[in-house]
Amino acid sequence: MMASLSKPLWRSLFLVALCTVSLQTLAARDDDADDEMDEVTAEELQMQEIPVDERIFVETWNQVPYKKSYFTYTDQQIRDKWDYLMRGLKVPYPSAQYMSVQFEKYPFMKDGIDNWNGDYAELEKRYLAVWRMFFSGDFQKAREEGMKLGPMGEIPALFSQLMYAIYLTERQSIKYMMLQDVANRAEDYFDVMKEAEDDPEVAPIVASVKLGYAYAIARIAEESPVPIVVARRYIGKIKNSAEEVVEIMPEQPLAHAFRAGVDAGIMRRVGKFTGRMTYGARTTTVEESFSDALELAPDIPIVNYEYANALIYMNRKRDLNEAISYLEKAMKIRPEFSMDALDVMYSYKRLQEVRLYALNFRSFRKFEKLRRKFSKKTDRNLTSVLTDPLTMDMLNNPENYVLPERK
Repeated sequence: MMASLSKPLWRSLFLVALCTVSLQTLAARDDDADDEMDEVTAEELQMQEIPVDERIFVETWNQVPYKKSYFTYTDQQIRDKWDYLMRGLKVPYPSAQYMSVQFEKYPFMKDGIDNWNGDYAELEKRYLAVWRMFFSGDFQKAREEGMKLGPMGEIPALFSQLMYAIYLTERQSIKYMMLQDVANRAEDYFDVMKEAEDDPEVAPIVASVKLGYAYAIARIAEESPVPIVVARRYIGKIKNSAEEVVEIMPEQPLAHAFRAGVDAGIMRRVGKFTGRMTYGARTTTVEESFSDALELAPDIPIVNYEYANALIYMNRKRDLNEAISYLEKAMKIRPEFSMDALDVMYSYKRLQEVRLYALNFRSFRKFEKLRRKFSKKTDRNLTSVLTDPLTMDMLNNPENYVLPERK
């Protein structure tokens, strides 16, 4: 009887079976989302933006765990090293000549500059002073001074805030507020920057501001429960911004890496099938975009460790050895400024987490769930390089690691 079944009937049976498996997969994802509802309050679901407590900017920030003198450069050294230091963002050197031309074309670039009398040579020195603070890791001062220098000054200011939020804050709640503030401030420039998107001389500045926005939102989303991610429409905001940045600045390695990381992050949260069908996240995009980023700048630590993360998010333990090799590669890159140094340090910490997962968990989702619950219960920022790597004791006994309430 089986031999007598026609090919069309076999094809129909196969499609029915495939649909059944797909529906079961979607149901499993829904169950995961329902399970994550236990981690969410009604207030969090109604919140579109995280409220920012301005005290976090006047409190004394933690210091970087290295000597700032390692990366403290003179004006001439910054000029000489600029192309290397900017190999990821491709931000143009803020010369007096560059500013005199671009500020006339785009008056919004002058807005918000404090105590400036029109002397571009003097302004160049002020910008270099802020970038010097960023390169060395004097993040709080870089933020304070950069905010006084308009849109171009806000790039080192907000990237200083990003670095501090991700790698140096002890508390997850402060990390989220700082990231939200970066997104808010960057978004304020979207309308006025639109006219400059197609100008190759200014496009890197536009792309960097948009990248800062999307990166901040993405770092909140990656550790938030799925119901919050959906309620706040994070995925659409992040994915659209990632595509925009690559379109505006295709020569920017961090833009390609970010776009790849976005698709991998979607698969991490909802799986490959739902990620592709619902959000257009594809493994081919991840592979091709990381390939582009690594070709443009193979020696950027964050590109290498994010590729390692992407391999785990897409394929779990199947490509674990390859993922570890990229984390180890990131750890071996010799940093020449603060961002690379902190990325290298975090690569080591992330490697310890990956090994913890590999040795103790069969289910990646269970590991992720416990990791997320630990941060929520303790308010500890797991990406901080100032604290110890995650352990099984931390995951099993989070009540022993709860931070005291802020005063």
